[in-house]
Amino acid sequence: MEVYIHANILAGPDLNLVEDGTLIVENGTIVAIEEESKEHGIDLQGGLVIPAFVDAHTHIADTGAKELGVGLLVEDAVLPPNGLKHRYLQQLTEEKLIETIRQGLKEMLKSGIAAFGDFREGGLDGIRALRTASQGLPITPVILGRPMADYKAGYELTRKELEAVVEEADGFGISSIGAFGLDVFHQIRELTTGNKVFAIHISESPRDHELSLQKFGETEVKRAFAFEPDLMVHLTHATASDIAEVKNRGQRIATCPRTNLLLGDGIPPLHEFYAAEIPISIGSDNMMFSSPDLFREMDTASRAARGLTKNPQAMDSRYLLKSATLSGAQALKLDRLMGSIEPGKQAAFLVLGKNRDSLAYSHDLVSSVVHRCGPSDISHFVCGGRTVIENYKFMLDL
Repeated sequence: MEVYIHANILAGPDLNLVEDGTLIVENGTIVAIEEESKEHGIDLQGGLVIPAFVDAHTHIADTGAKELGVGLLVEDAVLPPNGLKHRYLQQLTEEKLIETIRQGLKEMLKSGIAAFGDFREGGLDGIRALRTASQGLPITPVILGRPMADYKAGYELTRKELEAVVEEADGFGISSIGAFGLDVFHQIRELTTGNKVFAIHISESPRDHELSLQKFGETEVKRAFAFEPDLMVHLTHATASDIAEVKNRGQRIATCPRTNLLLGDGIPPLHEFYAAEIPISIGSDNMMFSSPDLFREMDTASRAARGLTKNPQAMDSRYLLKSATLSGAQALKLDRLMGSIEPGKQAAFLVLGKNRDSLAYSHDLVSSVVHRCGPSDISHFVCGGRTVIENYKFMLDL
């Protein structure tokens, strides 16, 4: 049993502050949160305990291609089958692919990420590469595979391959609504039952949005409702009507502000999602363009929303912290295991040092987490019951 004392804990789904409390962990599971600090235990010295991050949308295999596509349109940089990233990935050996993924996992763990949802290109081999790279690590990958027809030219899609992908992966992560016809999307929906996740990129670039309106007379978001994906990713150009229907349907969504900005795609309507009380999850997206740092992702989202609306109340810090924790876990169907600090959930939490510059003299700790903190402020990181960071030192040998 591990007993953490003198902890300021953002506890439960609403991140309620328990001051100078005790967090008790047994066999990798949180068993109690007590409002008084015990006499003996691991002294967190007043550190702020927050849920570990859940990165809702990533492309981790692109770790070896950092900055390769900066300056290109999203279609030229990442669209299959001939985008720059695909040409890069297809020339990698299996050994090199696993090596670069392992580096990406190391960067995630150093940034306090306990789980992530990865759009895994490369068919069955791509799925297996990520499984191999993550073996022995406390991080939880939600591997969203795709058939080879959505990765490389010249492949004929079969029902048998779809079944094989969903059997080996944790669901599907499809490149775009233009990848397949409606009949295929209905097959994918049929195959993703239970804890499997059906996710898809939607309305990422302004050109995607305009083409859908011109060709179909509907937005990509509206068209996607026809096959009911579990998770829509990006929605950079979601309209007011789209947002209303997302709200009515309880549709899970993930936004990726930093990569959208770098690619010149725009910025998701973050204030509108917040105003409509739609929980968003947040993703660092493509490792070509953005580090897996959800501190920076939250900060960017907050400042962009306020700047675009010219309204300093356009965004809420607690909403954004939930987007990087509980909402991400919900989007990936992991919320029974993690995403909040509660008895019965995995011990997956970060401790931000009380005496770090980022928290010193703070009048709003959650705002400081969103707008000031970074990976260097993590004094402890417990993930999957294992200590990943202790006294600011990364403890894993990778």
